[in-house]
Amino acid sequence: MFKQRKPRTLFCAIGAGLVALAAGSFTAHAQSGDAIKIGVLAPLTGPLATPGKDMDDAIKLYWEQVKYQAGGRKVDLVVADTTCNPDQALTQARRVVHQDKVHLILGPLCGHEGPAVAQVSKETGIPVVMDPAGADSVTQWDRTPTVVRTATSSSQIGHPFGDYLYKELGARNVTFIAQDYTFGHEVALGAVETFKAAGGKVAKIIWNPIGTKDYGATISSIDPSSDAVVAVVVGADRVRLFEAWFNFGMDKKFKIYGGYWMHQDVLPQLDERAIGMIGNSLHYAAGLDTPENKAFTDAFAKKYKRLPSWFAESGYTAALWTKTAIDKIGGKVEDRAAFLKAMRTVEIKAPRGPVKLDAYDNPIQNVYVSRIQKIKHPVLGEVMTNVPVKTYTAVSQFWTWSPEDYLKRGPYKR
Repeated sequence: MFKQRKPRTLFCAIGAGLVALAAGSFTAHAQSGDAIKIGVLAPLTGPLATPGKDMDDAIKLYWEQVKYQAGGRKVDLVVADTTCNPDQALTQARRVVHQDKVHLILGPLCGHEGPAVAQVSKETGIPVVMDPAGADSVTQWDRTPTVVRTATSSSQIGHPFGDYLYKELGARNVTFIAQDYTFGHEVALGAVETFKAAGGKVAKIIWNPIGTKDYGATISSIDPSSDAVVAVVVGADRVRLFEAWFNFGMDKKFKIYGGYWMHQDVLPQLDERAIGMIGNSLHYAAGLDTPENKAFTDAFAKKYKRLPSWFAESGYTAALWTKTAIDKIGGKVEDRAAFLKAMRTVEIKAPRGPVKLDAYDNPIQNVYVSRIQKIKHPVLGEVMTNVPVKTYTAVSQFWTWSPEDYLKRGPYKR
């Protein structure tokens, strides 16, 4: 069990240290006219290389649109490959800080990499704009005052789906197929919590490691009493599960829903059997119909010839959020305390919709349950995408619980 750490108490306790760090870095780093260096941590190789490329491409798209300028200064990106491995993420974070002398870090992508990168921020005082790593603990039980998250906590997207699963999909007895690591645990168990609270029963949870090659054994072990199956699957495993599902004729036996599965980056690897399926519960869907999202998706599609996934939108929004904060402080990123204060207080219009940070440095935002549909895009022609069918507005990482009650329960663990 973890004790609650109230935001004010935490920040006050180390406030003097932050001021000292900020003042020290101001004299140690280059003058304000020199380039601002941003370290970008993403998995460019390994099982999540495709989402990593989406993240990296979108970050670069945003900075190209603003001519690599923020607060009157040039911006340089230092990109490092984390391979979706916490040890590698730790090594690369330390490298970009100590060797490349970055002013701040943006990333990493994988949930279990988040705490490792937060550790580097604790060691050095370098601000981290954590995006899109979703480990709940980063903005709940193990907070670092130099870390703000601009994407989502893991269970924040799981909670609405459990509610939707029972109340609108009519599921009553469900087998969950989920990835066996931090992010998978928290998304799946967040959905399990709200599904059970609504009256549902969990027949079985099947955990698979990232990189599972054969999903035949998994789907053959689905509890036969189940009236539905929920997939919480990442990386290349999504394609393997999809193919195994149909190859073994499971589509004729069970309904399957994506609590976290058919993101935009994987749809080009799937065929039209995906159309009509519930693909995801996420804080973003490429088929979201807003002016901000239309501008973003059209620009991304024009440059990269594909629609953006949530990893892309998160990277783009993190860059937008970062520039807005840097502009607010006149480019003086060496003043770390001022930069972090600006990150916590600026307002932006993101492609995903309205966002604002809570008192624990995690966004309050919409979560969209989406269905796979084929649309006609002005740049790409006919393409499959996620179109929202249900919007949960202003979702907190604590769902409907008070932060105090939520934190007393401790983290989701298998």
